[in-house]
Amino acid sequence: MKAEKQSIYNGVFVSENEQIGCFNNRAFLYGDAVFETLRVRNRDILFFEEHLSRLVSAMKVLKYDIPEKFTVFKSKLETEIISLLNRNKIFKAARVRITVFRKQGGFYTPQTNEPEYVISAYELDEEFFVLNNKGFNISVFDEIKKPINIFSPYKTGNSLIFTLAGIHKNSIAADDCIILNENGQIAESISSNIFIVRDKVLLTPPLSSGCINGIIRKFIIDTAYGNNIKFAEENISEKDLLQAEEVFLTNSVSGIRWVVAYKHKRYFKRLSVFFTEKLNEYILK
Repeated sequence: MKAEKQSIYNGVFVSENEQIGCFNNRAFLYGDAVFETLRVRNRDILFFEEHLSRLVSAMKVLKYDIPEKFTVFKSKLETEIISLLNRNKIFKAARVRITVFRKQGGFYTPQTNEPEYVISAYELDEEFFVLNNKGFNISVFDEIKKPINIFSPYKTGNSLIFTLAGIHKNSIAADDCIILNENGQIAESISSNIFIVRDKVLLTPPLSSGCINGIIRKFIIDTAYGNNIKFAEENISEKDLLQAEEVFLTNSVSGIRWVVAYKHKRYFKRLSVFFTEKLNEYILK
């Protein structure tokens, strides 16, 4: 009999078949939650410090009390993640999600700011970052614009824009969709930051565009500066996509996803290959 998959709920192993107070859970009732998705290779949690820093920053924005396990004793959280992988017999590569939500109680106004958390883990096929052989065909989702506010840089329980963009993506058989901000500028894609190369300059939307403050986004920016690649943070329009020589998407689990087409435009993948190599060099250090 196959063992039940385990998650961690407030430091305790639980079966994923268990309902963790679902009907009173503020993440379920009000979207009162933030989360981080991380990649693990051979028990090495990639960019752990950066993910935890962004998670704590998001918790502060949502007025949560910050547990010491997320700051002073963060090594305990790291140990929990590794223990969860061992419990689920995931030994090479994994996708790990940490979801933090306010403890139940109250209606719109909470009775406490004390948080709870769940950690889940799923096995990945590839130990290293692998660039997609078949380039992505992307479109633009413009039915709903992403607001620019203090929540924009973080992954929160309110992901309806991305959900509807995903439904739109499936309806037109695209591989991903671009999300526009409230000013009609490109912010990101459904689950990734976006980079383009235009006139031999690497560009990405600034955080002021409302995009996620991506961990791999920062890695790409730092690597570009370290390798004398011309780079700028600049607001990007759909017109820029049609003038670009290269487009790629970045996130912590997939690494880099090369885009081959937007409408009639076709793209190269020179920097997509380069940055994928740099990511794999980083994780081998």
